[in-house]
Amino acid sequence: MIKLNKRQLETKHKIELIASQLGVDPVWAVSIAMAESSLSLFQKSQTGCRGTFQMSSIAMKDLLLEMENIDDDLVDLCCGILFLRLLLKRHKTIESATSHFCDPNDRPFYLKRVFDYMKEFSNER
Repeated sequence: MIKLNKRQLETKHKIELIASQLGVDPVWAVSIAMAESSLSLFQKSQTGCRGTFQMSSIAMKDLLLEMENIDDDLVDLCCGILFLRLLLKRHKTIESATSHFCDPNDRPFYLKRVFDYMKEFSNER
C-alpha cells in the first residue's frame, strides 16, 4: 500500500474531484499524476514541464487549441477561472487584474461594469 503524506492526500482528493467532474477516470488521473510527480504541485522537470501532471508548454497550447472545438461548460469555466487566478497572481490586485482582462481602450467602462456587478453579487450573500 502506498503511504501518502497530507499534501499528497489533498492533491489526490482534488484530482479525484476534478477528474470525476470532467468525466475522466479518477484512478487513472491520480495514477498518471503519481507517476509524473508523486502528486507534487510544484514539480518542475529539467525539460521545463511543470506541475502535478508535468505538462509542457506544447501540451498546454495543444489543449487550449483543442478547447476551442469542445462544447464543454466545465472546461470553459475552469480555464476562465484559472486565467483570472493567473492575472491576479501577476498583477496582485483585483482591479489591476481586471484591467488586464479587457481591451485597454475599454478599461474605464469595463472596470466600472465589473465592480458594479461585484457590488450587486456581494449584496446577495
